[in-house]
Amino acid sequence: MYSFDLTLDPPTRKELDSVMSELKQHRRRLMLRSCISDGIHIVLLLLLYFGNFLSGPAIMVLISLSLVIAIILATSTRELLFFSDLIAIAITIISTAAATTLLLAISMNQPWGASIVAGLLAGTIVTSGTILGRALKKIMFAIEQLKLIPDDDPVIDEVNIFCQRYPDLRHYREQASRNLRPHLTYGELFAMRDWHQQHREQ
Repeated sequence: MYSFDLTLDPPTRKELDSVMSELKQHRRRLMLRSCISDGIHIVLLLLLYFGNFLSGPAIMVLISLSLVIAIILATSTRELLFFSDLIAIAITIISTAAATTLLLAISMNQPWGASIVAGLLAGTIVTSGTILGRALKKIMFAIEQLKLIPDDDPVIDEVNIFCQRYPDLRHYREQASRNLRPHLTYGELFAMRDWHQQHREQ
């Protein structure tokens, strides 16, 4: 991911366009991997259903439970994971697989063998969904950071305040204008907020 360093010369429009192009290519690769993963899971679910191993409602329960957990893990976990976070995610995945197995076998009277396979399948859905979802979320946020701040966005006032208060930031903005980039990006605004927070605490 691209990181703005306000102590260095600001990147040119060409450099930002190059980074944006790389991010979009990465996004396409992630979406392709997601489609392949989804396709494999769909084929396995169809085999379970048309092979009369699991009923239609059981398949729906498997899909609903695993997708909900995957979305929660992908969107609510912090960007930098600590060891404790990885342990919590692993426990959640194992719990989802176990819960799916027991729910189908006991509550829905599905065969134990098929229920165990369904539980393992739920675990893989959660795992792949979490990994790809987190990566895609990170890419989407990076792309948003590279977008230029329009003149009618209220955060322009915040940028002006930072530049008035800190000469280094004012110099950075002037240098960006000399690079034929009069509009800063949202990523640079976030970097200015971090700069303000660091200098305020000193």
